[in-house]
Amino acid sequence: MSKRWVAAILLCCCAVSGWAAGAASPAVADGAATAASAAANGTPAASMEAAGNDPVLRLDRAWFQAGDSAAPPAAGGIELALPDNWRRTHPGLDGYAWYVAPFRLAAPPVRPLILYVPHVSLAAEFWLNGSLLNPGVRFDTPRAMGSAMSDAPVRLVLPSGLFRAGENILAVRLQGSTHIRSGISAITIAPPGYVDGSWRLRYVLQVGVPYGVLVVMGAALCFLVAHVRRQRRTHVIQFGMLAGVLAAASYLALDLPVSRGTQEITRIVITTVMYWVLCVVGYRMSEFRLRGFLPAWHALGALTLLAVLAAGAAGMADDRLWLWTWPHVLARLVVIGLLLWRAWRLRSPKYAALALSALIWWVTIVQSYLILMDWLHWDSFRWSIAGAVPFCVVLLFVFAERFILDREEAAVAQQAAIATERERILQDMHDGMGSNLVAALHIARRPDADRVELVRSLEDTLQDLRLIIDSLDAQDADLQPLLANLRFRLEPRLRAMGVRLEWDVQPLPKLPGMGPDAALSVLRVIQEAVNNAVRHAAPRTIRIAAQLEQAAVTLSVSDDGSGLHGDGGPDGVAIPGGAHGMRGMRARAEKLGGALVVESGAAGTSVRLRLPMEGAPT
Repeated sequence: MSKRWVAAILLCCCAVSGWAAGAASPAVADGAATAASAAANGTPAASMEAAGNDPVLRLDRAWFQAGDSAAPPAAGGIELALPDNWRRTHPGLDGYAWYVAPFRLAAPPVRPLILYVPHVSLAAEFWLNGSLLNPGVRFDTPRAMGSAMSDAPVRLVLPSGLFRAGENILAVRLQGSTHIRSGISAITIAPPGYVDGSWRLRYVLQVGVPYGVLVVMGAALCFLVAHVRRQRRTHVIQFGMLAGVLAAASYLALDLPVSRGTQEITRIVITTVMYWVLCVVGYRMSEFRLRGFLPAWHALGALTLLAVLAAGAAGMADDRLWLWTWPHVLARLVVIGLLLWRAWRLRSPKYAALALSALIWWVTIVQSYLILMDWLHWDSFRWSIAGAVPFCVVLLFVFAERFILDREEAAVAQQAAIATERERILQDMHDGMGSNLVAALHIARRPDADRVELVRSLEDTLQDLRLIIDSLDAQDADLQPLLANLRFRLEPRLRAMGVRLEWDVQPLPKLPGMGPDAALSVLRVIQEAVNNAVRHAAPRTIRIAAQLEQAAVTLSVSDDGSGLHGDGGPDGVAIPGGAHGMRGMRARAEKLGGALVVESGAAGTSVRLRLPMEGAPT
C-alpha cells in the first residue's frame, strides 16, 4: 500500500471523526452565534438561540476552580473555553475541579429541557441552581473505579421548575486523573428534539455497538468451538476469539474493584493477545510465507506485553501505555496486505471481505490512537469499537459457513458409514449364516438325512448369528465386553456336552481400530478353535485366555483332548476332513494384522492369536 493511500485513509478517518464531533454539538453544527464578549459583571457569557418558545443554550465558557469542595463554589477562578482537555490546560492536575457556567434567561422555560454533554472523563456531578441533577454518580477511589461516564454521552432531564428568570448557574464537579485523558465537552441545554438525535447516535456508537460486538464475537466463538470440537483438535484462533470477547466485555464493565490504570493495562494485554492471535491466523490463511515473519511477530508481541506490564509495575499505569503498542499496530498491516494479495490471487470475495474489514478496523484503531495523542478534537468519537463490527460480522459468516459445511459433510459421511456397515453385515451374513443355512437345507433334503449333522449345521448358523450381533457392540476398541458375551454363550453349550470351560482373561488395553469387522474376525477365530476342539479332539476341558504380552494382546484357546489327527494340514497339524477351517482362521489373523500359531500333540491342542498394539486394522 502506497504512502498516498495511507495518508488518504488517515485524512478520511480524521474527517469522519470531525463529523462525529460536530454531530455531537448541534448548536455549533447549526451555526448558532457564540458570545463575543463577557457580561457587564465579568462572568462568562453563553451562546443562546431559540427553538420555538424554548431556549437553546450553548455553554462553551466557564469559570474553573481546582479543589475538593463538595458544594458548588461561588463564581470566580480561571475563565476558560469548553471543551477543556486537562492534559493541555492543567498538566499534572489529579483530583477534583469545578466548572461554573452562569447564564441568563428572560423567563423560565415552559417545559423540561435536556442537558447534553458528548464527552465527560472521568466522572462528574451536575448542579443547576444548587440542585444536584445526577445523585447516583460514584467517583474513583484508590482501589475501585467509579461510574463509567467516559464511555457514554451524558443526557440529563432538567425540570422547568429548576430554572429562574434572570441569572442561572450550572456547576459541574469533575474528577480527573493524570493517568487517564480527562476533561469535559461544551454543554448544550435545549429541548429534547434539538439534542436527542445527536445524543442517540453517539450513545448507540459508544454503548450499543460494544454490546453488539460482544454478541457477534460470542456467536462466532460458539460456531468456532463447535467446528473445532467436530474436528477433535485445538485451534489457536479459539484463544484469540476468547480474548476478543473479554476485550469487548471490558468496555462494558461499569464497576471493577481496580483502578483506572489497572483497567487500562488489562485492556491493553487482552486486546494485544487478541490481535496477536488473529494476525497469526490471518498469516496462515494467506498461505504466503515471509522468511522470519512469525518469529519476529511473536517476539514483537511478547516484548509489547512485557513492556506494558513492566511499566504498570513501575507505577506508569495510564492510558498513554496504548501508544507503546504502535509497532504492534503497524505490523498488522503486513498480514492485512497478505490477505488482500490472497483475495486478489484467488478472486475470493470471502477473503476480500475479511481483508477489507480488517483494514477498516485498523484505520479506526489508528484514529483512536490519534485522539489519545491529542491530535484530534476533544469531542472526536473513538471509532475503534465500531470499526470492529464489519470484521466481526465477516468472521461470524466465515465460521457459520464452516460450521454448516461441517454438518453437511458429517451427514454425508454418516450416510456413507451406514451404507458401508449395512454392506458389511450383509456380506457377513452371506458368508457365514448363508453358507451354513444352505448346508443345512442340503442335509434336510437328503432322504437319508443325518439328524445329528443337521442339528450341528443349524447350531453353527445360530452361533454365527450371535457372533455378528455381538460384534456390533464393539465400541471404543474394547475387547473385554465382547469376550464376556462370548463366555456367556459358550459356557452353557460346553457344559451340556460335558466339557468344562476355564476362563482366564486378564484386563486388556484398548486396541486402535477394533471396529465391528475386526471384532467379528476375532470372535470367529476363537469360535472356530473351540468348534475344532469339540468336534475332533474329544476334550474334557477347554481353556480360553487373554493377556498382554510384549506390546501385543494374545488370545489363546487350548484343550486337553487327543490332538488333531487326520488328513494333513498346515504346520504339521492335521484336521479331519481338510484344513478349510484352519485356512479361514489364518486369513482372519492376517486381516487383523496379527499372527496365528497352532500347536497340537497327544497332550492337546493350543491355538494362539497375537494382535499387536500398533497398526491394528480399521
